[in-house]
Amino acid sequence: MSQTQNTNIETPATKSTVDPDALMGKINGLSFLAMFIVSLLVHTVLIGATSVGFIQDCIAYKTLDPDSVLQEQAKKAQAAQRDKQRAERQAEDAKLAAENKNKKSKNPTTKPLTKIEQDINKTSTTLPATSGVNLDDIDEL
Repeated sequence: MSQTQNTNIETPATKSTVDPDALMGKINGLSFLAMFIVSLLVHTVLIGATSVGFIQDCIAYKTLDPDSVLQEQAKKAQAAQRDKQRAERQAEDAKLAAENKNKKSKNPTTKPLTKIEQDINKTSTTLPATSGVNLDDIDEL
């Protein structure tokens, strides 16, 4: 089997020839300093456009680090929320305590304690036996 290569095939890219100097003509005409200034301006505009929110925060909070101010405000808001919830719970607990007190005063009869409850409420009058350890003997232990 013989392999033949056809080098005369024309593709659309090879049909038309483009002069590379013509493509680079606009860029070649500019000096390095002019290209550097244009690049610097483009970068400044892009960075400035993407940093609008940050710049507004810097101006609003009069600082170069507005994130720390925002974090501090968030902590204060969380603390205020916790204090509010704590106050609500305390008010609710006080209301329940008042209701329970009213219920107890309306129902003065209390049922007698069982034998186990009486034993639990008793306090012992016996003293523990003296310890066999004397403080002077600690060094010898």
